[in-house]
Amino acid sequence: MIASAFKPPQASLLDSDIPAIVGPQYCFPEQVHLTVASHILQFNNGNFVITDDNGNTLFKLDDKRIHLRDRTVLRDASDSPVLSFRKKSITLHDTYQVYRGESGDDLFTLKDKHMIDHHEQTYEIQLQADYGPTFEVKGDFARRNYQIIFQGTEVVAEVTKKHHFLATALTFGKNKYNVVVNPNVDQAFVAAIVTIMDAIYEDNNEM
Repeated sequence: MIASAFKPPQASLLDSDIPAIVGPQYCFPEQVHLTVASHILQFNNGNFVITDDNGNTLFKLDDKRIHLRDRTVLRDASDSPVLSFRKKSITLHDTYQVYRGESGDDLFTLKDKHMIDHHEQTYEIQLQADYGPTFEVKGDFARRNYQIIFQGTEVVAEVTKKHHFLATALTFGKNKYNVVVNPNVDQAFVAAIVTIMDAIYEDNNEM
């Protein structure tokens, strides 16, 4: 595992009140391990897929290429829309709006804080009902090694790159990484952040 370039905040999740952004049905009392796989070769028609420890699909995209300037829909295993998102066209900072399902109901906004380095920087997440940022995304996005942090202190989810050189690489494709979601954290919210960050990195990598 590649070591992170930043020191994670040290805090307990036991005393916090983390909101269920998408819905309580996506929150579990225990820690959850997810796997993100893109450019998949042998199942789901090559789509971007997030699975649980047992290989069950939890979230997926219709296309393996995410077009942030168009609305992208994140679906559950039954193909029902969970969230959708797109990049705002005219903003000082790169800003991404996330909606509930395929509706126009805003849930939260994600934007880069400094616009300096797309590989090592901070993104802020502001919930629709809040006046200031509630979450931050910090770390090395190029190496898929970053954290989602609540109110500046509590790590609610962590992304780490996994390397596969054996037969499993033929099944899951070249891009596969792990997401640890801490207890009582909305998995659909985390899935949306991970999906957007993946798309941002791919866009900047092609520039």
